[in-house]
Amino acid sequence: MNNFITKAAVAALVSFGALGAASQASAGGIDVDVRVNTPRVIVRKPVIVVKPAYVRPRVVVVPPSPVVIVKPAYGRCAPGLALDKAMRNGLNKVAISKVGPNRVVVSGKVRGAWAKMSFANVRGCPRV
Repeated sequence: MNNFITKAAVAALVSFGALGAASQASAGGIDVDVRVNTPRVIVRKPVIVVKPAYVRPRVVVVPPSPVVIVKPAYGRCAPGLALDKAMRNGLNKVAISKVGPNRVVVSGKVRGAWAKMSFANVRGCPRV
């Protein structure tokens, strides 16, 4: 590209020189200046990363959570299943009265009188 610009500038000078020789009045008024731009070099400054000083972590005391022991329901009578069976057997307004290791007692009303039903605390809640 610079070579083309240089040749064009020389050709322009030659043509203007020929015009200047033909006319003495115009020879003094022509001023030609040829400049070539040099490419700019961009130098990037290094990035300085400042890390904060090491901060010692605070000691946080967390009270222990309460221990909850959940026994697996496999092989046991679910209270909901005992309530369903009691309702199907004729009890109204049923509620769990007692849950023991061997049986589940459900109480409710039968024809206006309170009654109780016992179910074995095993899988399937069989009636005792």
